[in-house]
Amino acid sequence: GAPNVVLAEAGTGVGKTMGYIAPASLWAERNAGAVWISTFTRNLQRQIDTELDRLYPDRDTKRRKVVIRKGRENYLCLLNFEEAVGRVPVNRESAIPLGLLARWALASRDGDIAGGDLPAWLSDLIGRSRVQRLADQRGECIYSGCAHYSRCFVERTVRRARRADIVVANH
Repeated sequence: GAPNVVLAEAGTGVGKTMGYIAPASLWAERNAGAVWISTFTRNLQRQIDTELDRLYPDRDTKRRKVVIRKGRENYLCLLNFEEAVGRVPVNRESAIPLGLLARWALASRDGDIAGGDLPAWLSDLIGRSRVQRLADQRGECIYSGCAHYSRCFVERTVRRARRADIVVANH
């Protein structure tokens, strides 16, 4: 009945991550609550996300049960994207890359432009600094005042996290 603490060290590939994800997922399921896993790096978030593929091999089930939350600066801002498209008449060479980015945004799992499913070649084509400028880098988000609020990748992730069993967040 008393709390127990374990401090352990183990090598790479022995299952440490699955060692805490499995019981966490069971707890969430049995208690109808959410387990939040806080990570220090986006790299660790990606690792945990990959491990969760083993726990939830069905994509739709995983999408319902698991949410990866990152800072706003990691997601495509649709308002910034709209403004970039509005500059195409002045900056014609950006039309094709922005069109490709629009196609990606429609198919993207979560709109993550910093390590998500954005193809590296597309980021190289557009330019990494240009892609990063399409995210909320300056705390400029106007939240529900934005015309894109209901489709916003960040806000969708926030809403999904409210119903998820496991939320992996970067602190």
